[in-house]
Amino acid sequence: MSEYCVSCARMKDLEKATDESGLSYYQMMENAGNIAANRIMEMTMATRERPHPSTRQLTARIYCGKGNNGGDGFVVARILKQRGWDVQLILVDGEPQTPDAVTNYGLAKELGIPIAALGDADPDPDVVVDAIYGTGFHGRLREKGAAAAAEIADAKAAGAVVFALDIPSGMGGDLTDESELDERCVKADCTVTFHAKKPVHLQGFASKYCGEVITVDIGIVDEERNRSLQTKEQLVNKEAYDFRDFVDIVAQLRAPDGCVWDRAQTHETLTKYMTEEAQEAVEAMLNGDDENLCEELGDVLLQIVLNAQIGAEDGTFTIDDVIQGISEKMIRRHPWVFGDMEIDSIDENVSLWEQIKQKEKEMK
Repeated sequence: MSEYCVSCARMKDLEKATDESGLSYYQMMENAGNIAANRIMEMTMATRERPHPSTRQLTARIYCGKGNNGGDGFVVARILKQRGWDVQLILVDGEPQTPDAVTNYGLAKELGIPIAALGDADPDPDVVVDAIYGTGFHGRLREKGAAAAAEIADAKAAGAVVFALDIPSGMGGDLTDESELDERCVKADCTVTFHAKKPVHLQGFASKYCGEVITVDIGIVDEERNRSLQTKEQLVNKEAYDFRDFVDIVAQLRAPDGCVWDRAQTHETLTKYMTEEAQEAVEAMLNGDDENLCEELGDVLLQIVLNAQIGAEDGTFTIDDVIQGISEKMIRRHPWVFGDMEIDSIDENVSLWEQIKQKEKEMK
């Protein structure tokens, strides 16, 4: 299947329809900022090039525009501040103008987050967040935007990890022609885009500006995206299934025309089934029953993917988030496998694992 994406105009229509269906613009902004902040914290902790002693406060410099992309940045600032980070806001084009951004700007100020002008930002942050221009941007950067992009580039050169919200500022979301790109635009290490990728994310030339692109679900209602799943007929007629096929099967079970029982489930109602399936898998393991164990592990996997599908619908997390998180954790907690550390025994292995785990808890 080709990768699903939406134009900037389509994204605006989807946000409007979602607001009318009951999930407000404000809540979508909250979802976007919360999820982005969690990604920033997780990925910063996993960064090896710039290790952080657990006793040192992490620092973030967040560049905000005056629209809703800036509003997402204010939410990120608030969440990081509440999690113990040293946060600074930089208002690139002055104070916010859209209602929800104004509200979140006020909440950030209530937390005592310091606000600086361009040129006065604190030096050498651990993280820089680009929340200046989002899907509404097109054309070329004006003076202040270009100055902000230059400051971000300087911070990145000094070792900061740069995150862009939705699209790196200075890059149009619908851009497909590299000759029209403003090369002064922000160069991110990671772009957290909301709901779906935009056309520019799929262009080869964009990768050096976007870095890794992570798509997160913020609760947008989008029937077309649902139809981008493999159809029931496609799924039924397969000779062999892989993991993505199974994710699509579960999504079809939860679709409006899917299974009544599956659609009715929540995280809370599934707790007993998760417990039962895990216990049955353990019994098969203890009994040495490999054939039954294979089936029971499938039942456990169903519970994992079903909970992840519910999370995606709620705008909290997706199955890709689950896989990303556990992959980063395994690499982070095995420096003797993925790094240059050496160990000599299982006891040393367990001890180092617990030390790394404790440091992670202290960081959180």
